[in-house]
Amino acid sequence: MSDDNKIATLREKFSSWFASPLGKRVFAAEEEQMQDILPDMFGYHILQYGYSAESNYLNSSRIADKTILFLDETEINNNLKAIHTSAEELPVAADSIDVVVLPHILEYSKDSHKLLREMDRALIGDGRVVIIGINPISLWGLWHLFLCWWGKMPWSGRLISIPKIKDWLSLLDFEVEKTKCFFFSPPLRNQNLLNKLLPLERFGRYCWPIFGGLYIVVAKKRTVPLNPIKMKWKAKRKVIGAGVVEPTTRNQFKVND
Repeated sequence: MSDDNKIATLREKFSSWFASPLGKRVFAAEEEQMQDILPDMFGYHILQYGYSAESNYLNSSRIADKTILFLDETEINNNLKAIHTSAEELPVAADSIDVVVLPHILEYSKDSHKLLREMDRALIGDGRVVIIGINPISLWGLWHLFLCWWGKMPWSGRLISIPKIKDWLSLLDFEVEKTKCFFFSPPLRNQNLLNKLLPLERFGRYCWPIFGGLYIVVAKKRTVPLNPIKMKWKAKRKVIGAGVVEPTTRNQFKVND
């Protein structure tokens, strides 16, 4: 199967899954998290990148210029700019974006590291990235172990843990500002069962907060590297003789007779 066909298939699977009862509940939970995060982020340009153009996570942002990059030709809301692109290359200028939102894109990317490097290139200094993913250390992760072979959404991706996301961002000199797990209900399709399990959301936040089925990571691009540069001095002071310090300059003043 060609890359274009794979992208089209992923696009269709995402659209179908987000239209299901579970997908709608997941998107509502993710959007609620974004409502707590995006209003506090300011700038001129915010960018969302993912497989589903219908799922707009940018509504709560106060940033005026909103752009969605997606992986198939699709009609979306006229209030947003939509750009069709490939999975790992962002067709935006370097140091031009204030906030990048990556909902469930790293899990299905053929080169997650390249995508993160592209994100780093596009962000301005002190810009922020918001990553949404499925937590492998949860009931969702357990479902994934059994269903990943079927190729169904959302189990066909490669789950990435929060510690691994932190490691990757640290290598790019990003400072992780926030991590949060949420959606503690099991990934059931039945709407009635999901409604009955709503109390799990309240208990999960207090009893087992790290085992939420979904997670969100917010990180800031550092303007100064974490590790300082070590200067190599040409002249070094050395101790010679009995406690006598060698001068660092070779030029000596001559007294005229």
